[in-house]
Amino acid sequence: MGYVYQCEYALFRALDTDDPAEGFMVETFDDVVVGGKDDAFELLQLKHHDPAKAKAFTDKSADLWKTIRIWSSLVGDDAVDPSKTSFFLLTTAQSSSSAMLVDYLAPKGIAGGTRHVKAAKGLLMQIAKEIEAGTTGSMKKNVEPFLALPEAARDVLIGNMTIVPGVAVIESLRQKIVKRLSLTGATTGNLERLAQSLVGWWYWVLIERLRTKEKVPISKELLQEKITDLVSQYVVSSLPIFEDITDPDADQKARLLQRLFVRQLMAIGHAPDKTAVAGALLDVYKADGHIKRWIESLRLQPKELQEFKDQLYGHWAAKFGAIEPDADACLGRDGVEFELEKLGRTALSGSLSGSQAKLKDVELDYLRRGVLHLMANEPVIGWHPHWTAKFKPDE
Repeated sequence: MGYVYQCEYALFRALDTDDPAEGFMVETFDDVVVGGKDDAFELLQLKHHDPAKAKAFTDKSADLWKTIRIWSSLVGDDAVDPSKTSFFLLTTAQSSSSAMLVDYLAPKGIAGGTRHVKAAKGLLMQIAKEIEAGTTGSMKKNVEPFLALPEAARDVLIGNMTIVPGVAVIESLRQKIVKRLSLTGATTGNLERLAQSLVGWWYWVLIERLRTKEKVPISKELLQEKITDLVSQYVVSSLPIFEDITDPDADQKARLLQRLFVRQLMAIGHAPDKTAVAGALLDVYKADGHIKRWIESLRLQPKELQEFKDQLYGHWAAKFGAIEPDADACLGRDGVEFELEKLGRTALSGSLSGSQAKLKDVELDYLRRGVLHLMANEPVIGWHPHWTAKFKPDE
């Protein structure tokens, strides 16, 4: 049951993140390992118990101190850097009313939480010394690596520890996976089949990765690609249109007006209170809102979005390339900036119309226009002949 739970929890964790940089492994440094940017890691120790038989989680639970032994050994052996690692103990057991460490090491950022790392350090040291002095056998072995750590390393380890009791048992976990996949648009009758297919693929890939010495993590991108492949069998419409994404309100318009794509339009003579900018704000709002929802609901993967952008880039390059000779020819003349702005408006007009780019099954002009403006916001494209010298990436 333990390995099955680890695999399914890792899948649930992977489905629940929007970070494409994260990768997932099981049975390496810990039950589940999540790798992120800049060599940061999350180590997840999972404890699954039969709800009918599980004992309450306490400050002296064997599950806790076995976990601390594992983490302390990793830190002591320099296998992980505690300053770049988050340590999670997740147990299906409910916490005892006397379990103070559950509060002291509660998840960070929980509203009304009582996380208190200094108090946790004092209590952990007190319990560890009591165990060391009064017991023999496995419990004493559990505290030895912890007490052997240099104080500075131990402090960092404790500061990055989190204890979460009462997590979903395996039956509930599968239900959560199914619920997450319901966002893909698969019909109710096919959701279980979709989940079963995905879980089967996930197990197979994890087993294959465990057989290799390199222990390569499963990337979020690979998972998204597989979901997209499977969903095509079960989804009626892969990219729905959301009727509630219509017009930005006053605050949203004010924020959009601060973006770099608006400055790009102003650089070719379009005033922020005129029609061209107003249309761009609407296109960006609708395009960005739809894309975010499609990615969040697992219907669109970043690779597909990039392919769409590549098509648009080719269309822009043809239109922008056509004005470059005229831009070079007008240098040195009187009124050169007026001519450059005029050429930029020509490039803009040509780029925003006539493209045949399609994002999966969606062909919408506002989507094409909106994504072009979003690309100008990065910026990877521009309208003014000298846009590369004028603008830096939007902060």
